[in-house]
Amino acid sequence: MGGGMHRLVLSVIMVFTLVLLCRKAADAGSLSVTVSGLRGTKGFLSVTVWRSEADFLKDVRLSAARKVLPVTGPEMAVIFENLPAGVYAVSSFQDENGNGAIDRSFIGVPTEPSGVSQGARGVMGPPRFRDAAFELKGSSQNIPIRLR
Repeated sequence: MGGGMHRLVLSVIMVFTLVLLCRKAADAGSLSVTVSGLRGTKGFLSVTVWRSEADFLKDVRLSAARKVLPVTGPEMAVIFENLPAGVYAVSSFQDENGNGAIDRSFIGVPTEPSGVSQGARGVMGPPRFRDAAFELKGSSQNIPIRLR
């Protein structure tokens, strides 16, 4: 292949890649999660975005996104950028003692403030993904979570 043809092929590949990247960026949106019900300013706020029932509330390493921030007041907004359009659920808790995990009673009930999207609550166990799920579409969306 001659030098001119090689440059042409590389140029076509670069343009195609740029088009795909721009399209992917256009399909991505931001999610703002407004968390209320924080108790004081102790500890950290953990907010996790989940994309499937199989992973929901299990291993945070399998989540779509996660942020942990110092608590600054009774309500905080946490923004996740570049999430692809799709169905998600969000969980959140206030890690009051800073141990990196949600503390639970001897029967498994959270003892630190916690909540999930859509106000979903579990019956005899944790909430289900489908009860907490919402569709992320468009360039930006805001969802509230009230910790209890």
